[in-house]
Amino acid sequence: MKNKNKSAKVQRYIQQVNTQAKHNAEQRAGGPSKAEALAEKKAAEQKKREEFAALFNPVQAPQKVPFGTDPKTVLCIYFKQGNCERGAKCKFSHDLNVGRKVEKKDLYTDHRADDTMDTWDQKKLEEVVQSKSQKQPPTDIVCKYFLEAIESSKYGWFWECPNGGTSCKYRHALPPGFVLKSKNNKADEKEEISLEEFLESERHKLGPNQTPVTLESFTQWKKTRLDKKEAEESVARKAKENRVKAGRSQGMSGRDLFDFNPALAQDYDDEEDAIDFSAFDRAETEKERERLENEKFLASNTANMSLQDGTTTAE
Repeated sequence: MKNKNKSAKVQRYIQQVNTQAKHNAEQRAGGPSKAEALAEKKAAEQKKREEFAALFNPVQAPQKVPFGTDPKTVLCIYFKQGNCERGAKCKFSHDLNVGRKVEKKDLYTDHRADDTMDTWDQKKLEEVVQSKSQKQPPTDIVCKYFLEAIESSKYGWFWECPNGGTSCKYRHALPPGFVLKSKNNKADEKEEISLEEFLESERHKLGPNQTPVTLESFTQWKKTRLDKKEAEESVARKAKENRVKAGRSQGMSGRDLFDFNPALAQDYDDEEDAIDFSAFDRAETEKERERLENEKFLASNTANMSLQDGTTTAE
């Protein structure tokens, strides 16, 4: 038995037992475990990197973005370098994929069509069924608020339709053939004014020194105008009579030929039954001419009228 304890096999077994007992004693005494040692190593490496960055990196200047841009849509340049000092308090995004999330919207596509049933849960399905039961049938009409936002350059990621937001029953897609006007095209457009505004502006250009339009002044103007017209017609009639007497009737109307040469109207079988309508026709013509002259006078002086101490004035 004494010789057995001295064999190599027994000695190795005794050594393993002693090693195991020593290891267990260290653990019971609170010695560092393998996980704790690994954590301490990582902390030391992190501290070393921070000290290196503080030693060689310059002071971080504030990052700037254009006015009106949401900082959360811009990637933090210091986070990209791996040394942002603000951490969770940084107002810029720490998402490396943020650039892909702010792609420009497709104005010619209604993105609500992508919200299919494949991505719905039970609650979403019940909400859709309930809303569609109370909703009017779909329409192809484009939402007027959508078009107004496009034309006024207010459309963007944060724009919401005043007609219910995403639940608007009208389409939020541009109609076929729609051309978005640039700022240069809008500047080239001339401002057009109405006829009323044009007449009003021209009336104010006349100034205050104008002749008041009263019943007496209008009557006098009308009489002068008619006398002038009768004188012109008398001269023209005399010229036509001279042309007929000279045998130069080319270019004259049939009525003028019968008026200046009554012999042409003597072809009736019964001359007693013939009625002369020339005087009646001339009277009707004079009445119509007088009516047209009055209308022409009022129309031509509408733009020249102005109010002065309660009286209407014309040039």
